[in-house]
Amino acid sequence: MARTLLPVVALLGASMVAAPPAVAAATPAGCGELSHGNLCINGGRLGRHATYTWTVHYSRSADGQITVLLGDQRKNGRMTALPNYYGKARTSRVSGHAERSQKHSVDAGDCIRGVMEYRNKMYVTKWRCP
Repeated sequence: MARTLLPVVALLGASMVAAPPAVAAATPAGCGELSHGNLCINGGRLGRHATYTWTVHYSRSADGQITVLLGDQRKNGRMTALPNYYGKARTSRVSGHAERSQKHSVDAGDCIRGVMEYRNKMYVTKWRCP
């Protein structure tokens, strides 16, 4: 599948790879289809200032275990924040699943997306916005 570099590359100093576009409605907001699995962010409610527990999970479809760095990134009308990493997780031998959660606040106008770093590349989900 084709990968698209995002303009944030210069800001972060690392390559960012967006999940390639999928057929409309096939990939919900907050998720992204990757070549060897999918990445999603769940939890919380957008559109108001509050504190929620956010969970980022990666389900790997390829064989073998890998260790990934999971977290989120927020944006609003003024800026796009640097990624907020929750920590490293190793995919399960049985399910191929890895996840990390963290509790933090969002503002009423914030959008959020999941991020995963693997081998110095950043993968992102679609934005979830109010």
